[in-house]
Amino acid sequence: MALNDNAVYIPGTGRMYLAPAETEKPASLTAPAAPWEELGHTSREDGLTITRDGGDSEFLGTWQNPQLRERRDPTTFAITMYLQQVDNTTLGLYFGGGDSSVAGEFGVTGAVGTTETALYVRIIDGANEVGLYVPKVSVASEDDVEIDVEGFLSLPVRCTVLGVTGENLMTWLADHLGAP
Repeated sequence: MALNDNAVYIPGTGRMYLAPAETEKPASLTAPAAPWEELGHTSREDGLTITRDGGDSEFLGTWQNPQLRERRDPTTFAITMYLQQVDNTTLGLYFGGGDSSVAGEFGVTGAVGTTETALYVRIIDGANEVGLYVPKVSVASEDDVEIDVEGFLSLPVRCTVLGVTGENLMTWLADHLGAP
């Protein structure tokens, strides 16, 4: 493997976009167009976290060969972010929906659920960029909302990656990836 200085990123800025679940990746990776909509301000301090849960292995064996096979549990991926723009979209993602039918109000209803959507993340390092496309995630609140006079109000949400038959769970996008 050759050294490639352009494949090393300092995620200085980023942008996140949502579209209806199972929407194809954006045609323009640097300027996503409709139906992709920018999510708004997110936390620079807390960043974005991609977690992996499960995938634990267990060895199955026989009396003659104690490590004959390895079996792995399914793996679940999730992306956690802290939404800092307070609007109908971000409140709906955090509270699992809500009532925005009255001007100047967002009502939190008792029916808390999740929102399924497609997610596209641009990770920007000056002129270098890498993208992450996820055809389907289930978005729900991840933690408590902390109101701190020293920082921005944040709505922590977790986007659990869901499978779409015949599609990759996630796709990383950059000029140097994939077949030459």
